[in-house]
Amino acid sequence: MNHASKLSGLIALAAAVAMPMAFAQTTPTTDEGMQPASPQTTAPTAEPKQVTWADLDVDKDGSLSKEEVTTVPALTQVFDDADADADGKLTAEEYKAHAAAASDDGGAADDSGQ
Repeated sequence: MNHASKLSGLIALAAAVAMPMAFAQTTPTTDEGMQPASPQTTAPTAEPKQVTWADLDVDKDGSLSKEEVTTVPALTQVFDDADADADGKLTAEEYKAHAAAASDDGGAADDSGQ
């Protein structure tokens, strides 16, 4: 039984020594000894989050107000132009018409530049 208690003591000692190492996981370092920068510090987001019309339509009335589009700078810039009836609400149809007209104008500008 003497060997069994020595073996049990050795196993307990090994577990006690190994336990802190298991919890003390560190970030690997580079050759210069510095920790590599995390992706979040170098680039806030790898891809922009896709925002849907429903995400922006907070009051769920089917159209967007200027307040609802403040988080999308590109939409804020074209809001007044896209709001065809100037009622302060941008409908999906108004936005689609504006986007189609803008893409048509873009093509026409390219042709006239030649």
